[in-house]
Amino acid sequence: MADPGGDGNSSGPGGWWLDEGSGNLRGKKISPVLAALAIQAAIFVGLYLLRPVVEEGIDRPVPMLWLVLAQGLIAGIVTRGFGFSIPWVIGQVIAPPLLLFALALDLPSWIFPVILILLVLVFWNVAVGRVPLFLTNRTTSEAILKLLPKKNGFYMADLGSGLGGTLRHLSRNRLDAQFSGLETAPLPFALSWLLGRLSGIKNLEFRFQDIFKADLSEFDVVYCFLSPVPMPDLFEKAKKEMKPGSLFISNSFVVPGHKPNRTVKVDDRRQTKLLIWKM
Repeated sequence: MADPGGDGNSSGPGGWWLDEGSGNLRGKKISPVLAALAIQAAIFVGLYLLRPVVEEGIDRPVPMLWLVLAQGLIAGIVTRGFGFSIPWVIGQVIAPPLLLFALALDLPSWIFPVILILLVLVFWNVAVGRVPLFLTNRTTSEAILKLLPKKNGFYMADLGSGLGGTLRHLSRNRLDAQFSGLETAPLPFALSWLLGRLSGIKNLEFRFQDIFKADLSEFDVVYCFLSPVPMPDLFEKAKKEMKPGSLFISNSFVVPGHKPNRTVKVDDRRQTKLLIWKM
């Protein structure tokens, strides 16, 4: 996904950020958000039932802080055991203590649903498609610019265009081509659409559209920065729909069983790799 511009300080995905097993609970692929919540709920119930037994054994009440710390620690261990990446584990560990801290501050009750709604609007694709909001930095955008066809009038799509920064940069530098960003996370789409309109760029559009429902045959170049999860299905779709000679470019994520025709190493902080297939 694309950043709003600048040289970007976005961290790379890699195995540390998102294991392929994230959200694979007991062999069933489900949303990692739902899986993480289910783990927290199960541990909460277990500790609630166990608390009276422990208090009877030590003959004193168990402090609430101890309970939330125990819940976070156990949740982190269980989450890692199910194959989630380190950021998910960290989130699981710190979530219960943070919630207790927020409650101790006696914040207005409306703040929590507002925060939840904002998180859903931004990270919608994590919940429904296990695709995080990864951001393409400016150095990588420059590398993509060099990969674009020399001919005039080509059509490029960014599948999961995020905030639209990459496409705004490319469209400014290739006024002879057309660019479309496809995004389904509500808030990133709204911001990318607004920033696109405000930029005044005529050869750029943003669509609120599922990438698997898009017709890829209209594009000469397709770029994506998603996650390991959708890559096999997306690549098969690209092979079936994209025109002969068109380019499919993946930022960082491989397609199992399909070696790219070319790999470009980007000289940025995280050593980005652009994997390029010629259809």
